[in-house]
Amino acid sequence: MIETALGYFTGLFVGIVLGMLGGGGSLLLPAMLYLFHLDLKFATAYTTILVGVTAMFGVVPRLRRNLIDVPTVIALGIPVSVGMLLVRLWLFDVVPNTLFTFGSVAVTKKTFVLTIFIGLLLLSFASMIGLFRKKLQSKTELRIRAPVAYYILMIVFGLLIGVLPGFAGAGGGVLIVPLLVIFFGLPMKTVVGTSLMIIAMKSFVGFFGGDAIRLGSEIDYWFLLRFVLLMIGGVIVGSSWSRKIDADKLRQIFAWFLMGLAIFIVVYEGFFHRAE
Repeated sequence: MIETALGYFTGLFVGIVLGMLGGGGSLLLPAMLYLFHLDLKFATAYTTILVGVTAMFGVVPRLRRNLIDVPTVIALGIPVSVGMLLVRLWLFDVVPNTLFTFGSVAVTKKTFVLTIFIGLLLLSFASMIGLFRKKLQSKTELRIRAPVAYYILMIVFGLLIGVLPGFAGAGGGVLIVPLLVIFFGLPMKTVVGTSLMIIAMKSFVGFFGGDAIRLGSEIDYWFLLRFVLLMIGGVIVGSSWSRKIDADKLRQIFAWFLMGLAIFIVVYEGFFHRAE
């Protein structure tokens, strides 16, 4: 009962974080696994669609202010969405439950998924506390000098960004943003909105084109609706609070929260709940 209440509170919390910082949807995966005790396929599927809904909350106001580069959304969003669809429709079930064993330790699909998720958490942490302080340099001249190589890179990177975070149901914004700056040369004012639009696009494609087909009537849409309503309430609260709280300090606090979450998952999975 307490775990369930905490799980629903996570939906509200994610909404608040979204309203204050503009992201945080992938935090729902640990809630699905550790508080609702869902099977991995449902936990990642629910995270996928909820991340998409979360991203849409950030897209709407930026659309009104013309802060989204639509051609880039199409150019990068298509390979990213294809990668996501491949995972959610096919690859997720193809990966065996036990990948290999190392002595008495079995490396499972859950281990693989959580390793990807932890990697994304650590990248987000590093970005938020400013470890990547060197200004990203645009390399858009590659598009002119070697257009074939440029578009091949876009397709390869796009597929990878769709596939790897796709296993965890995560958005992968921490990977999309540098790509938008370096290879697409987008101005920073449009990078966040464009990234959110791509995340929303890939999440909806992955869920409705993959998970909804694979899992069918097993999906609990009422459960998802309750989460969405809690997230909406959180967004309203968070947007109000954002005017009163220093965004940089909040980002630092949230970054360390992500680090703590990554450590918790490693400790819990490694010592208290070894995967089957």
